[in-house]
Amino acid sequence: SIVLKYFRPMIPSEFHDLWRKGIETNTYYLKLCGSGGGGYLIGFTRNLKTIEKHFPAKKIEILFEF
Repeated sequence: SIVLKYFRPMIPSEFHDLWRKGIETNTYYLKLCGSGGGGYLIGFTRNLKTIEKHFPAKKIEILFEF
């Protein structure tokens, strides 16, 4: 919530609602990574199937699955 509130200009606008929805539903969390204008977003969840529902048009790369 703090990142969304104070670093909103650094988060692409298409992710603002998705960011908030993850926090509100406790389904997934997004993190802003990197600096100097070359950043990226990383997400965390315990249920990958719900991610497909929230991010249907996004390219998702799974780094780790437990």
